[in-house]
Amino acid sequence: MTRTEAYEHMKVQYNTHLNMKKVSNDLQKAKKSIEGSEKEQYWKIREYLSKLPRSNPGSTCGLQVLPQPVPQAPPVFNRMYICLDACIKGFKAGCRPLIGLDGCFLKGYYGRQLLSAVGEDANKQFYVIAYVVVDSETKDNWKWFLTLLEEDLGDHAVYGWNFISDQ
Repeated sequence: MTRTEAYEHMKVQYNTHLNMKKVSNDLQKAKKSIEGSEKEQYWKIREYLSKLPRSNPGSTCGLQVLPQPVPQAPPVFNRMYICLDACIKGFKAGCRPLIGLDGCFLKGYYGRQLLSAVGEDANKQFYVIAYVVVDSETKDNWKWFLTLLEEDLGDHAVYGWNFISDQ
């Protein structure tokens, strides 16, 4: 619900006129109450990645953190890789041997970028194979992603994978 929608809802439903700043603040509080803050979500990544292989055996996931110079400070998120076993099996069983590579910006408090590998199924629909969240689209991050992807998919020379990218 947007700020204007909330304002109109309160005006029509409850015959109440509120300050727009008050409406904005209350909407932010409600969103945080329901979704939690982005900062808190980063603390849940380890738990999520530990549960992923249990719910989808054979899946691969990885997390890299950067240590802090202060010994008591918690490490800082660097990058994360996720490749579900079901996606690998589905790609190998029913998709064309063409893998599209692309990246996009993640908007939010921390920014970051999402790099993905997708295939195309028989219905010409996108099929997600694997993805990573990284700080920026660098050669090092792409190399890390593609190395892990090759470990999960198998050697491109053996299976005949072809890659397409916008760069």
